Amino acid sequence: MNTDPNLVDLFKQYFEVVLADTPEKLQECYRIRYKVYCEEGLIPGFDVKNYPEGLEQDEYDERSAHCLLMHKPTKRVAGTVRIVLPIPSDQGDIKFPLEAHAGNSFYQNSRFETLPRRRIGEISRLILASEFRARRGENIQPHGIAKDFESSLVRGERRQAGTAQDINERRSHIPRRTFPHPILGLFVAITRMSLQKDLAYWYGGMEPVCARFLRTFGIHFTPISPLVDYFGPCRSYIGYISEIMANLYQTNRQVWDLLTDRGMLLPAPN
Repeated sequence: MNTDPNLVDLFKQYFEVVLADTPEKLQECYRIRYKVYCEEGLIPGFDVKNYPEGLEQDEYDERSAHCLLMHKPTKRVAGTVRIVLPIPSDQGDIKFPLEAHAGNSFYQNSRFETLPRRRIGEISRLILASEFRARRGENIQPHGIAKDFESSLVRGERRQAGTAQDINERRSHIPRRTFPHPILGLFVAITRMSLQKDLAYWYGGMEPVCARFLRTFGIHFTPISPLVDYFGPCRSYIGYISEIMANLYQTNRQVWDLLTDRGMLLPAPN
């Protein structure tokens, strides 16, 4: 009998999603962004000299919903993410950051062009603290996804075939990770904020490796541009939230349970 805890139980044991709905919590978001983007220098264009207060902020923060991912055992901030929200139509056609920086590269005559803008949100500032990007290849990316994660998955599948000495040697330099990857915790935050704001679609500027990683858990985004320079090489994507959730319900029920809190936030699809 398999007695391993499921994803929901593991998540609730180790992590907590906290809405950044006070000035103090927002500063925590801006502070970790500063550490990762400016001090670590993982993204081009974020010079520490431009942020003398040690807080990374931009013009989109005021129209965004923000969340913190807290690590319960240490009570430390594990990560942060924001969703840039739509602007009411009576205030004019105000672009999302992805549109402002990479909109000219969007594929033409695509399905996304007819979507209601009031229900679109852009996933942005998806960041993990450095101590939660500690495995090989993870610490060079703000999101903590190693470029060779597929190889890491294969190595993990072969772990049982190794000798006890092999396993102990690997454990000596790879931090023990019970929950699959903290980025799933950030997607719990993304889902909760999106449902609260009645969003139906996600914009996102991602490296293809990030999109591939999410697909391994059943979270599928659709590319809407070729590879462009958007704070480094990335591609524009859109996610249809109802389709993503329906696919998860059919193909990866544990991740669906995780993102919807076992259906408490979103009913099962018909």
